[in-house]
Amino acid sequence: MKKSVLFFMIFLLLLCGTLISGIEKVPCQNFSKAEEIVEYVSDENTDIKRICVIGNASLSVKPDKACVWCEIETLNIDIKKSKDENFSAFENAMSALAQLQINKENITFESFSSYPSYDYSQGKSLIGYYSITTFSFNVDDLENLQNIISKLTESGITGIRNIQYKVSEEKEYYNQVLIKALEDAKIKAQKITERDDLVIKNIKEESVYSNSCLYKSYYEGMDTTFVGNVDLQARVIVVFE
Repeated sequence: MKKSVLFFMIFLLLLCGTLISGIEKVPCQNFSKAEEIVEYVSDENTDIKRICVIGNASLSVKPDKACVWCEIETLNIDIKKSKDENFSAFENAMSALAQLQINKENITFESFSSYPSYDYSQGKSLIGYYSITTFSFNVDDLENLQNIISKLTESGITGIRNIQYKVSEEKEYYNQVLIKALEDAKIKAQKITERDDLVIKNIKEESVYSNSCLYKSYYEGMDTTFVGNVDLQARVIVVFE
């Protein structure tokens, strides 16, 4: 009796193995090492041909807005005077931005810090207290950016940390790149299969690093009208049949 049960179980295992080996698989799960064509499957018993292809596309776009990071630094032997001078310079900067028609909604107070500074060349002597305020603001008109920075410098800010250029219609541009990536996949599949009647069976959008902003370290005399382009990229994995 035990032998009969054992033979029956072995028979089931062999049967399951036969069924599983007969199933057609198109492995589109792990694409960590894939660059172009992932797999081309052809079933000799039927006319079905399935191909899995990666499509890539990119687009360079000129930015139309920016975010500017500013810094106000003051030093005084008296900590209260150091803070008061810093806050006064900050108020002057806010007034300058208001005159330049930068709304409060576009201004962000980032941080404030105050700390002592010492000279260790001859023992430990107090130089004074530094007070530092940082803030940022958004600009929608890049043609006026140079003038805004000049006015801020005159108002009392001590430095521009950097400028981040952005694209306002990023999603719209990305959708255009996504369509181009799909077209790229279709062209590859048609060239490999020599068929123009391929039908899309599955699409997977892959997340890729897409530089949708451009950082620039500001320096005195920098021409802010010369910006450069930001890059948008898209990548899709498409199964055709």
